[in-house]
Amino acid sequence: MAAFALAALLWLCAPFLAVLPLAGFVGACLLAPAFPGWAFFYPVLCHGARGPESAGCIALTFDDGPDPVSTPLLLALLARHGFPATFFVAGRRVRQYPAQLSAILAAGHEIGNHSFTHAPCIMFRGPERLTQEMRLTRRALSRFGVQPAFFRPPVGINVPAYAEALSREQLAAVNFSCRGRDMGNRRVCGLSARMLKRLRPGDIVLLHDRAPRGGSGGLERWLAEVESLCLGIEAKGLRPVLLSELCGLPAHRHSAQAPRHSLP
Repeated sequence: MAAFALAALLWLCAPFLAVLPLAGFVGACLLAPAFPGWAFFYPVLCHGARGPESAGCIALTFDDGPDPVSTPLLLALLARHGFPATFFVAGRRVRQYPAQLSAILAAGHEIGNHSFTHAPCIMFRGPERLTQEMRLTRRALSRFGVQPAFFRPPVGINVPAYAEALSREQLAAVNFSCRGRDMGNRRVCGLSARMLKRLRPGDIVLLHDRAPRGGSGGLERWLAEVESLCLGIEAKGLRPVLLSELCGLPAHRHSAQAPRHSLP
């Protein structure tokens, strides 16, 4: 509306300039999806709340799981360091690997909604399809007695269609402020060094919970990088906390069904 109003005013005094605010608006719409922390289309959390309670804290988040190979190893690593984390899970993988989701919850970590299929081009779908993606994941998680309040768009790409779906499902969009550009664990070499170089208090850290390609060698490299990252976090004097604590918002809305961490 501001762009149209400014264009109308310019049309009265300098018609040749009227196109500039409209072009700027179109340009912003095209660029906004490439910036995960830019709340251009709807509110997006990408950094911890400002205040003394979050000083020196960060939040570790892991996308794309659960995974039958990487999740148990990752949980063991986090337990050794005493680090809590938030796992943004895909609903389809929750149905495939329920025991891993149970293990995440039993270890005291938080869960976020990361769509159902995590389809590569999901950002081009309309509000109805995006709502369905969020809703199917909510239903897959309902058997565990927990309903996420956070949603992370796949690949961190924000598009206007998410606004209506988020409103329907009453979810808060959460992205990140520090990532290693690991391409979903396809590029793990040097991951810890890339992240520690830019890691700052209050950051929401993006990592992935999926077995890297390359067999056991790739898995070992990934685990070594995550271990190095954890050691670097400790050396910097930073304290990982749950995402809900860092942002000052509840991560879960507990459903009426009792939690089921032990599945038949």
